[in-house]
Formats: sequence, structure tokens, C-alpha cells
Amino acid sequence: MTELLNKSSDINKDYFRFLLQKYVRNWYWFLLSVLVALVVTFFVVTPLKYSYNVRASIVILDDENAAEAGNREFMQQLDIFSSAKIVENEIEILRSYTLARKVVENLGLDVDYTVKDGLKTKDIFKRSPVKLLVHSPDPSAYDEPFEVELREQEIVIDEVSHPYNRPVQTPLGRVTLQRNDSVPIHYNTLQITLRPKNVTVKSYVDRLRVSQASRSSSVLYLNLEDTAPDRGEAYLNRLIHFYDLVSLQQKNQVATNTLRFVEDRLGIISNELRDVEREVQSYKARAGIVDLSAESSLFLAKAQETDKELSTINLQLGALQELDRYIGGKTSRSNLAPATLGLADPTLNVLVGTVLDLEVQREKLVKTVPETTPAVEALDNQIRLTKANLADNISALRKILVNNQQKLQTNNRQVESLIRTVPEKERVLLEISRRLGIKTNLYNFLLQKREETALSYAAAVSNIRVVDPALANHNPSRPVKKNFYAFALVLGLLIPVAGFWLADFLNTKLSRKAQVEAAVEAPIVGEIIQSNTTDPLQITATSRTILAEQIRTLRTNLQFFDTANDGSRCILITSSVSGEGKSFISLNLGASLAFTGKRVILLELDMRKPKLHRYLNGDKTFGLSNYLAGQVELESIVQSVVDYQDLYFLPCGPVPPNPSELLSSSRMRQLFAELRQQFDVILIDTPPIGLVSDAQILAPHADITLYVLRYLYTNKSYLRNVAAYYKEKRFKNLALLVNGIQAGKDFDYSYGYGYDGYSYDYRNGYHVEEKVNGKAGHWYNRFIRLKDKV
Repeated sequence: MTELLNKSSDINKDYFRFLLQKYVRNWYWFLLSVLVALVVTFFVVTPLKYSYNVRASIVILDDENAAEAGNREFMQQLDIFSSAKIVENEIEILRSYTLARKVVENLGLDVDYTVKDGLKTKDIFKRSPVKLLVHSPDPSAYDEPFEVELREQEIVIDEVSHPYNRPVQTPLGRVTLQRNDSVPIHYNTLQITLRPKNVTVKSYVDRLRVSQASRSSSVLYLNLEDTAPDRGEAYLNRLIHFYDLVSLQQKNQVATNTLRFVEDRLGIISNELRDVEREVQSYKARAGIVDLSAESSLFLAKAQETDKELSTINLQLGALQELDRYIGGKTSRSNLAPATLGLADPTLNVLVGTVLDLEVQREKLVKTVPETTPAVEALDNQIRLTKANLADNISALRKILVNNQQKLQTNNRQVESLIRTVPEKERVLLEISRRLGIKTNLYNFLLQKREETALSYAAAVSNIRVVDPALANHNPSRPVKKNFYAFALVLGLLIPVAGFWLADFLNTKLSRKAQVEAAVEAPIVGEIIQSNTTDPLQITATSRTILAEQIRTLRTNLQFFDTANDGSRCILITSSVSGEGKSFISLNLGASLAFTGKRVILLELDMRKPKLHRYLNGDKTFGLSNYLAGQVELESIVQSVVDYQDLYFLPCGPVPPNPSELLSSSRMRQLFAELRQQFDVILIDTPPIGLVSDAQILAPHADITLYVLRYLYTNKSYLRNVAAYYKEKRFKNLALLVNGIQAGKDFDYSYGYGYDGYSYDYRNGYHVEEKVNGKAGHWYNRFIRLKDKV
């Protein structure tokens, strides 16, 4: 298990080393990809509009703190305190659609003004030399920018000149373009875009961020991102203004309703007072009465005092009735702010103020969220509980007032019985004067309350204080150029990485030595580079090419295999499919072995598609097919190779119709027996093992099997078959040879010509020959699995 893990780790390290070397070797693709990504990013980022962050801060005061900021004592006397503000609700109000729509309509933010500055387009607001007023917009004009040409005295639209400050017909509809004389014309052209008002309002609502400085703080930060800094500042400042104005209007509703109630009552009492005064004057004239007696005056004073108290109680009972109507009604603007005239009970006033404040908060909240949301339902529960407490308080107060009313009525009847003892004329005058006093006192009381209410209306104090007005940060918040270019840099590096990885992943051909090592446990005894010559025989006695040195290394590595025969060796050379170079390897390996003084013979046993005879210009009239058929003897078909002493060749001869049967015949065993007596090395060139079974038929005759793989040619799926052959020991001493390696490509290979020295080492059951390349300084490794680990 540990061995498998170590092997897997080594394979992963080799793979990552291979990738790293591949990336370094193809550095120019990375450079090109990064340059393209940066150039594309430049042309993408440059036209983008910059967004600037605009920030303002306000503090939300509850009514008590607001009173302290004005005249606390005076406000307490007028009983207009309400409960503390809920900051979360105020945040929702600031972000409400209603407030945003007021600001958009007030500032005309549904019209955008843009100018071109090179590749960029900039939004302008206060710096726009013209302002668009839309009288009747064209439905097709929304979101479609149209360009106007600016001149000092006129404006040109679609090559038609129009005067400033006059209604004209344009592609946007009937509009007026007002000249802003305070802004000089710095631009030749201006783009104007008309946007739907509801879309513009929603855009500002979505971009506005309102947050608390801390959870326990009532300081709110208002942040808005806008492509025009001055427009963002104007929006926030106007939003705060309208929020303050709405807050004051809601607060003054109580005073407004009370003032209207007092005015109505004053009109009625004033008429009644005039009627009573005329009646007193008329009666005195008819009866000739100048003054009442002292006793009558005393009775009149007592009656007037009692009547005054009764009038106050009646007024309070009427206010309680008004409150009952308010409590029983549903939440709406029509029943907000009931008049509490004459009710001096502090608990009642606090409860009424609390209900009013909750009603106002609910009305503001339902403008931004549905009534079924938890926040609205929570407010409804608070309102119901507060109204229930208020109803209990009203009931208790009504009982007290009714008791006082009954006592005063009893006192009043006693005074009336005393008045009856007064002479008739004085009694009649006393009754009329009594009515006059009642109306006069009531009139004076209403006049006093009207003044108090008017003062409370004028003395209303705002619930907010502006900590910092809107201020734009003139460093753009978006786009952040360095982030774009950093992303482009990373993307430029990742694209080649992904491309190389994907190409390697989709490549079905053998491209790395690690792929062979991972799939097959058989040793790799040689690696042969791609030959660019047309001559198939590359080995001579004096050749010092890289190919020649690699063939010599292969020859040397094959000597480390133990065989049962101490004399001659039989090497079977095969591959997966045709074209992998087994015939080329057979020919050059045979030539290399012949130069060592060994008698070598090449057997062209690829009887289906023979090639060796063409490479050697041999006679193919008679060959192995004739020998195996019993038509000729061995001596008659053995051919020597010109210029190569000790190198002989057995051609295939005529292609037989039954190669497998011939290869399985007894003559084949006789053939190898005779060849082992005459030659030191027998090289068998067989058909591809992936197509026919000929190689497996010949396998018992071989001492070593050399399996040829070709770089970028052999399919990786064939490696599973090779692994099975090795594991099942179908071939003796199976070893691998990688052919056709292209120098400078991705195969884990480095080899150069020249000698500086050799060193030998044994590692993990492999014999390693490390050759130092004198020119390039690389190490060239060759691994050979020994039959018995050293």
C-alpha cells in the first residue's frame, strides 16, 4: 500500500513538473494572452462611467429631544409630546418610493445629460448648459439618447435649428430646452436621455443605502452611488429636506385639527353671544332696569361660576366622545389627530400622543411595504393595545366628569331656587345675564385655546438634525481599475494554462513518459528521437548522432536482462498498431549489435505487411514463407546486409494467405533452433500485436520482448493492453521503447550529443544511467527494471 502511495505521489510530482516545464517552454503564449487581456480590459474599462460615492449623515431626535432643542417648558405646557421615534422605521421612510418620487420630480432627475470625453462618456448635472422640460413626451423616446448640437444662440436637433427657452417638437416629443446662462458652453454636442419616471425612482431607491452608526445610535448614514457627483449631492440634500418637511407636517396635524375645531366652535359661540347681548340690552330698555341689587348680583355670580364649570365639563365630555369615535374607527388619515381640547389629564394626553405617533409611523411604513409584513403587524398590535389602555382611561375619566356634572347640576338647582325669591324683573334680567356670562366665558376660553394651538403649530421643532450635508468623494468608487487589470492579468495567465491542460486532457495520443509509467509497470529501456532523414538505416561504425547514441543506449540496456539461454538471444520487436517504427528499430538495433562483433540476423516475420526488405533492398523472391511451407532450406534464403559485417537478413518472401498457421508450424521451432546455433542475436520483426495474434504466437521463441510505443501516435488506451501483457507474463522480459520523440516538445526527455562522463546508480529496483550532457548540462536518465532487484 505504501509503495502504491509513493508511486502515485511520484507520478503527481512528475505531472506537475511536466506542466511547469511546458508552461515555461511556451512562455510567449502567456505573454501574448496577458497582453491581449490587458488591451481588451483597457477598451472595456475606459468607456465605462465612473460611479462616485456620496455620503450625508443626520441624527434622528425623538420629540422630547426635539423639544429640548427648542423650548421644552413651553412644549410641555401645550401637551404635544409623543413617543420616541423608532430608527428602523425612519430608515424605511427615507428609502420610501414616495419620498424618492418627490425628489426626482423636484430635481428633474428623469433626464440624463451626457457628453463624450475621448473614449469616455460623462454624466453632467449642474454643469449642463441646457435643461430639458418635457411637455408631452413621445412614448418611443424613453431610454433612447438623442444628440443635440449646442450653439450660443440656438440648438440644433436633427439638423434643424431651434431657439432656446421655447417649446419645440423633437424626437422626445414637445419639449423646451432652457439655456443655463450660468454655465458656459464647453461642449459641441450633448446627449440627452429621457427615462421613465418610475424606473428612475426605483433606481435611486435601490442605490440608496441607509445605515445606523451603531445599534444604539440614532445617527444615520446616507450613501448613494451616482455617476455625477453633484447630482448625488443634490439628491441626498433634497431627500433630507423633504423628509424633514413631511415629518413636520405629520407633527402639526394635531394642532391643525384642534385649530379647525376651535375655529368652528368660535363661530357658533360668537353668534350666540351677540344674540344674548342684544337680548340683555333690549330687556333693560323695556323694563327700565339700570342695575341689579347686591343680592341679585351675588346670585348671578354663583350661577355664572357653576355654569362655567358645567360648560368646561360638557366640553371635556364632547372631547371624550371624539376620542371614542377615534378609537372605534379604522386607521386612516381621516381619523388621525383627534381634538383633545380641555382634557388636562396627563396620562390621557400621553396615551393619545403615543397612539398618534404609532398611527403616523404606520402610515409612513405602509407606503414602502405591504400591510401584511411583520413590521406593520407589530405596529398594529401596539396601536390596539394603546387604544385599549386609552379606552379604559376615557371610561374612568368619563365617570369622574359625569359625577362632577351631577354635583354642579345640583348646585345649580339650589342657586335657581334662590333666584326665584328675587323680584320678577330682576329675576328675568338675572337669567339673561347668566346666559351672557356663560357665552362670554366660553368664548374667552376658546380664544385662549386658539392662541395656544397657533403657538404650538408655529413652535413645532424638526425631529432631525443634519450632521454632515451630502458630500461626494471625487475618487471613483467604481469601476476599480486595478481590480479589472488584476483580473485581466490572472485571466491572461489562466487561459493558456486551461488551454494547455485541456489540450493535454483531450489528447488521446501518448504525449508524456509519465503516462507510460503510470499505466504500465514494465521498464522503459530506451527513447528514440524523431529522425528527419529518409534513410531507414542510421547506424554506422562512426556515427555520433543523437539517434545513434540512443540506439547504443538501448543495446546496452538490453544486456541487463537475464535470459535462460546463455548463448544466443532472441529479441521480439512488436507494437500496438502499424506505423510506430518497429521495423525501423529492428533494423538499427540489429546494425548496432552487429558492430559489437555479434552475429545478428533480422527476421521479417511481419508476413502481412513486410517492410524490412524494402529498407535493405533485399530479394523477396524466396523467404520465410517458403521455408515454413517446406519449399526451401534455411541456407538458401539467408541474406547478408551490404556494408554491415555480421548482420544478416531473412526476408518474408511471398505474402502467404495463412500467416498464423505458418507461424504455428513445427518448421518455426526448427527455424529458431537452427538460428540459435548460427547467430548470437535474433531480432524478430512481428506484426502489430493490437491487430493480429502473430506476435503472441512467436512469443514463446523470444527471450526479450521489445514493445515499441510512438510519441503522439500510439493511443493511450493501448497502454492498458500492454499493462495486461506484462502482468499476465504473456511475453518474456517485456520492455518498452518510446519512439519518435520530437525534441523541444512536451515529452519528458532531454538528451544532447557529447560526452562528459557517465555515472551509475541503483534506485528502487531500477538501474539508472545518468549521462551528463556537456553542451546543455542536462541529465539523461534511463530506467531499467531488473529481473531481480539490485
